[in-house]
Amino acid sequence: MKEITAVIRMEKIGSTKKALLDIGIPGFTAFKAEGRGRLVTDKNLLAKRKLSIVSMNSANSGSDVLMTEFVNGTKIFPCRVIIVLAADKDADKIIRAIIGANRTDYGIGDGKIFVAPLDETIRVRTRETGDAAL
Repeated sequence: MKEITAVIRMEKIGSTKKALLDIGIPGFTAFKAEGRGRLVTDKNLLAKRKLSIVSMNSANSGSDVLMTEFVNGTKIFPCRVIIVLAADKDADKIIRAIIGANRTDYGIGDGKIFVAPLDETIRVRTRETGDAAL
């Protein structure tokens, strides 16, 4: 069994949920979080991302401040964390679905996926264990 944890953009939760449902994975846990990845110094990538930040915040004149905070690492951003518990055989298709729903042309900020082994799962209501409890 695997525990798949994905950190994604806030606006990608709907497409991620649909992608998981489309491959037959109806159950997952999601919650709001804040964070940031490593600093990006590539000026071309930063220019593309700046356009997206400005367009998302076109009504907000603070877009330049937001971009400065993004570049210098002082800004943390809202995101979603999704946790999917899966049988080993399903892990690859779940990962592909999450990537497909979240990859953008920005080149930065698309998220991260962490995969960890899961020793045991127990359904409290029925006491089923292992894959049957997923």
